[in-house]
Amino acid sequence: MARFLLSLVSILFCCTLLQAQAWQLFGFRQFGFIFEVPPGFVLTQRSDQGAEFRGENDALLTVWGARLGKHSFRAEIEHRMVEDEKEGWKLTYRRVTPRWASYSGIKNEQIRYVRAIAVCNDRAALFVINYSSDEKIPYDPIVVRMVRSLRAEGC
Repeated sequence: MARFLLSLVSILFCCTLLQAQAWQLFGFRQFGFIFEVPPGFVLTQRSDQGAEFRGENDALLTVWGARLGKHSFRAEIEHRMVEDEKEGWKLTYRRVTPRWASYSGIKNEQIRYVRAIAVCNDRAALFVINYSSDEKIPYDPIVVRMVRSLRAEGC
């Protein structure tokens, strides 16, 4: 019982620290969206379309904008889900609407969460975060905040 309480206190303490630190505002004007990057994630790669951030314990966060072209938003997301399944991700949750989509899955003790929103007519903004399944509890509130922070701006 004492170990359980100590573990619970440790998890709550880590969550409190992560929530208390500053989040970084990040966006791409040409794609018309902004996004908040969680504390502890460091920019490791940037291009004209997106960026990659690394967090503790090999957590990986990628955010980018995409032009949909001839494809609908729904078709783009469904294609991404099929590709993730081909790569071995077992999708455990999926929700696709005309303006937003979310799905998640598990592979090799990693969790992947994907969020996408339709922005500025023929464009979409997306983020993918991969993290250890051992860190699901501390990451739950972080993912919720990232979902809320991904929004259209400047269209």
